[in-house]
Amino acid sequence: MKKTIVVIGICLLSTLSFFSGCINKPEELTQFSIMSFDVEPSIINQGEYANLSWVVLSASSVSIDNGIGNVALAGHRMIQPTQTTTYILTASNATHTKIAAATITVNYESNESHENQSGNRIAVIDTTMGIIRVELFEDKMPITTANFIKLANDGFYNGLIFHRIGTNFMIQGGGYYPNGTQKSSPYGNIAFETSDVKHVDGVISMASTGAKVGGSAQFFICDGAQAFLDGNYAAFGVTIEGIEVVRTIAAQPHSDNGDGTGKPNTDIIINSITIVDS
Repeated sequence: MKKTIVVIGICLLSTLSFFSGCINKPEELTQFSIMSFDVEPSIINQGEYANLSWVVLSASSVSIDNGIGNVALAGHRMIQPTQTTTYILTASNATHTKIAAATITVNYESNESHENQSGNRIAVIDTTMGIIRVELFEDKMPITTANFIKLANDGFYNGLIFHRIGTNFMIQGGGYYPNGTQKSSPYGNIAFETSDVKHVDGVISMASTGAKVGGSAQFFICDGAQAFLDGNYAAFGVTIEGIEVVRTIAAQPHSDNGDGTGKPNTDIIINSITIVDS
């Protein structure tokens, strides 16, 4: 009789454990999902920007292709594709992987008309990790662009390095040689200048000693939008080709200044900066 009671008790415990597991597992599975993955607007002219946003629940890792890489479970990124592009988001946890897609269509003809009308020149930044082409907003930031163009035409930047980088922040250069020697502009500081140009993904802006202070020669290029810099630093152009080079440079191993940025462990050199017509 005692043996029968023990066996029945074991069976009951096993049954309860089984149903307990069945109750918990569906909850875990329903929590893991891609809630949204959208691009707005979905149609742009070439050279314009769009906002890619996403929300994912209960994933251990999330990544987006086309140069964006690993991201947080919820966030957004300003993008500027040069052609119609489909972005793929991949979310994973220990047992599942899910994907979602967002497509942005780029209109070429409207962009060509805009470029011909703007007349802004292009800075071709040749680095040891690739070429970055930046449209200089001479029409909106005449003081800052004139200073940058003059230094570039002088060959000032040739052989200098990107001395401060940070993933999802920026790459900064134009002030130091590979051996650590500092180089200063022969023209000194310029007046602080501002306009409606925002620190969106790929924007080039003047580095300085503080907010609303005029810089001299050092510049940085944003890896992702940095809205907190708007109005405080002189944004004067935007990357039109080579944003993947900016991302690659920003992601290089580097020292840590305490804010997540630092000097790359391997020198990334500016071979030259050439100013060309649009």
